[in-house]
Amino acid sequence: MATILYYSPNYIRPIVPVCLAKYFKTDIKCVDIATDKENFVRDFPLQKCPTLINKEKGIYLTESIAIYNYIIKNSCPEDEIKNLLGATVLEQSEILRWESLSVSDFCTRAYNYLAPLLGFIPYEAEANSKAKKQFETVLQIYEDCLRDHQFLVGHHLTLADLCSAGSFYFGFKFAFDKHWSKQYPHITRWYKEVTQSPYIEEFFMDKEQAKSFPQPPN
Repeated sequence: MATILYYSPNYIRPIVPVCLAKYFKTDIKCVDIATDKENFVRDFPLQKCPTLINKEKGIYLTESIAIYNYIIKNSCPEDEIKNLLGATVLEQSEILRWESLSVSDFCTRAYNYLAPLLGFIPYEAEANSKAKKQFETVLQIYEDCLRDHQFLVGHHLTLADLCSAGSFYFGFKFAFDKHWSKQYPHITRWYKEVTQSPYIEEFFMDKEQAKSFPQPPN
């Protein structure tokens, strides 16, 4: 039985796991949940992705951070594992910090602010104003770090960068236009560099930046 990585093109968290599975030429089979919904729902009742499964090997993983860890540690030489996941306990902890932030608070705050502007969910002015401030707080954490550093942790690209860039895709696709980039130049520089890395460039190479920032409905 092949190891299956379930993903959906409608969600951003599976972007990097799918890219890593392909980059490292693993035997993992990437399956769109829409094409195997019955098995996906049966095996993963939360119906969230990415997920990784191989019943014969006892593999049953949910949550993107766990899946990143599994793919990298089973696919890379030791030196590359240390580069991506950290060589010291402190580096590993810092990388995990950014991974966690990017797939939790960052994603939640980005959606809460941008989704109503994009018409994905109902818009309410007071709630959106609060969501904007909350999202700008987490954006500033990234901007402040990247003002003084090329990458989020250390002096080279790590999983912290890959994971975070995957989470930023939603914003750059739907909202982060050139005017936004002038407000956040360090995030923009970093995002362009990370998305051109060989680990994830296959997904990002044909993706364009948003032309305009969505505005509140009239």
